Order: sequence, then structure tokens, then C-alpha cells
Amino acid sequence: MKRFALLGEPLGHSMSPALHKAIYRQLEIDDASYRTVELPQERLKSFFTGFRVGGFDGVNVTIPHKASVIDMLDEVDSKARLLNAVNCVNRTGNKLTGYNTDLLGFAYSLRQNNVEIEGNQFAIVGAGGSAQAVGAVLAEGEAKIIFIVNRTPERAERLKETILSVNDAVSVNIVSAEELAKHSKDLDCVINTTSIGMSPNTKEAPLPAGFFSANTLAFDLVYNPLETQFLKDAQSQGASTVNGVQMLVAQAVYSVEIWMGGNIVAHVDMNALVRDLEKTIK
Repeated sequence: MKRFALLGEPLGHSMSPALHKAIYRQLEIDDASYRTVELPQERLKSFFTGFRVGGFDGVNVTIPHKASVIDMLDEVDSKARLLNAVNCVNRTGNKLTGYNTDLLGFAYSLRQNNVEIEGNQFAIVGAGGSAQAVGAVLAEGEAKIIFIVNRTPERAERLKETILSVNDAVSVNIVSAEELAKHSKDLDCVINTTSIGMSPNTKEAPLPAGFFSANTLAFDLVYNPLETQFLKDAQSQGASTVNGVQMLVAQAVYSVEIWMGGNIVAHVDMNALVRDLEKTIK
């Protein structure tokens, strides 16, 4: 029996066990299990000691451990190293290797929603681990301009550095929400990478109402609720919207591909996984 888990704290809201079990069912894998492991920072080192000698075959990592686990690994994929964020760890024998499948999940969702990156203007709200992945994807895709809105200047600067290290031809601007509003009609896509609006605080939004134009796509990485206040505000002004379910599904499938090998993405029905997860969230 192969054993997998999600590490983080807290994890009471996580949909990952149900999602991974659905992936295994589609692939007709009956010898794999997946569960959550709530883990405070002080227990992380001892967990990885057991993980290395066979406690698990692979783990996903979420808040607040995506950066902390890096020092406990033998190898880290170059993009995960760049982002200073690992969300997937694979064990081969006693060797632990870290990856970042948030990058792959976000890029997949953009493709599925026909979002063109090259030459377009984007705004990223937030500057945490997810924002780092989003910024790298946009930079790699040759976005023209990326605006960053974040409460902590230091983290915003770190995100700017990541974007420019991937592609120094991108124009990157750190702005306030008020300053961003001046450019709102020119934005092709605004991406919320924060947890603002996540259940149970569903009335909150990371940007003021009245911000969007009909030509802007609002992309919220939050997936519970399916329609956040951020997306409701965008829809009320005629903007198109995308929630975080598709990205969540895709990053999970890419994790399974790393653990199991082979082209897993080509052998699962992503749309069915999205529909099933949306039903669970509702």
C-alpha cells in the first residue's frame, strides 16, 4: 500500500483527501491512501525523519510549511528553489525530492480558460507562496506588465525579484489598491492569491467593489466558496471569472504524476474531477 499525505496547519477545511481518492478511483489504483497530517512547526523535523525511512511515499505541503521543508530535502527542483516554496515531496528509497506543482496547476487553468499571457497586463494581489508561482508563470509566458498589490513591502519586493529573475523584460510595479484602480481598464487579468474571502469569511474581498472592467478576467485562487465576494464584484461589473477549483485539481494530478510516474495528466478526466469537487464544496 502506497501512503500519501497533506502536511500543514490547520487542515480542517482541506478537500485534498477527497480529491486524491477520486484521482485514484479514476486511475483504478486501489493500493494507495491519502490523509491529512496537521503538523506544527516544531514537529516538522521529526516527521521528516520518519518520512525518509518509509513513513510515507510522498507528501503534499501547504501553509505554513512550504518554505520550511526545503532544508529537510536532498534535492529541490529548480523552479521550486526559485520560488522558495515546495508543495510536493517524493521519496525514492531514503532520498527526498521537492517540487512545486502550483506552477503547473496555475498554468493549466490559464490554458483551459484561454488566457493569453504574452503581451498582456496582469495584477497579482498578495505576495505569498502562491503568488510566487503565479508570478513565475506570468513571467515565463512573457507578460507585458505585472502589478503587485500587497500589504507587506518586503514580500512584494521578493515577488518582484522572482518575476524579474525569470524574465527581466517584464515591467513589474508594486502599487497600492488605489493606485492599481487607475490602471483597471487596461488590465487583462487580476489574480487574487490571498486567502481573503475564503470560508467562513465570505463577505470579505481583497479589492474594493467597483474595481473591475468588462474586459478584465478575475481569477481567484480561493475555491471555497466557489464564488467569492471578489468574483461576485467582478461579475456585477461584467467581468469574466475563474475560481481556484481547476488549479487545485491540476496541481493534485501533477503531484500524483510525480509520485506514480507516467503521463497521469493524459489518463484522468480533469473536468469530471472539477465537477465532483464543486459538488462537494457546495
